[in-house]
Amino acid sequence: MMRKTLLTLIAVCAVKIASAQYAKIMQVLQFENVTNEEMPLYGSIEKPIESGAFINLLDAGSRANGMRKLYNSYRWPNGGKIDFSKRFSTKGGSKGIVDCYTLVNPTTKDTLRLYVDPYKTSEKYYIPKGLIALNSNLLKDEVEPILQQIQEINQAQDGEALKLHAGEILNYLSSYSFQNLLVDQDQLMPVMQDKEADKTLIGFLLRSYMFNKFYAMAKDLGNEKAYAYEKMKASYANFVKVHPDFAKGKLDDYFKP
Repeated sequence: MMRKTLLTLIAVCAVKIASAQYAKIMQVLQFENVTNEEMPLYGSIEKPIESGAFINLLDAGSRANGMRKLYNSYRWPNGGKIDFSKRFSTKGGSKGIVDCYTLVNPTTKDTLRLYVDPYKTSEKYYIPKGLIALNSNLLKDEVEPILQQIQEINQAQDGEALKLHAGEILNYLSSYSFQNLLVDQDQLMPVMQDKEADKTLIGFLLRSYMFNKFYAMAKDLGNEKAYAYEKMKASYANFVKVHPDFAKGKLDDYFKP
């Protein structure tokens, strides 16, 4: 009995640790207050999911945020990502129109129609029949290999490791529309605007910043901007040691202690 209780406690702790570790990523990807409860007809034209993406069409950030949460809040029952590319609009919803997404399960080939009202938001989000909610355990299998690759880049003495992993990491971040969230103009503008620095070096530094900010978010390290900047600074020091002939422009001044 005691052994069973101990195993249960370990399992609960593991779930809590995973949830805490990916809490910030989940906040970015998922609607707030998503329950594991199914609601009859939820996601139908009678009860569309209220994404709020078009509440303020002039606000590109708000629009992108609403779409990101819609595309990532749910998964197929086997944990697979959902393709939201097939869409049309029809009558219904708060503005007299809703978006209808035709979702095809790649495993079973079953088709599900999901209706979304982009002009309203909800205080609580439910699970449409045939789908499950995104959770930290599903993210773990995706995120951990990416974090390992970022660590390898940081530990390398050169930018060569970046060439090996950058494409895969960028594809992953792009699949979740993370890029805009990882680029901080105040930190990166001096690097981006340095016309005298080698473009390869600039690209290396920008990717270093983005990758490490994502790493800090995933690991819940706190102050992601400061963490990413310090890692970018260290990457710069390593890079110029190996490539002293690369044009550095004014980057020495930017990264000086």
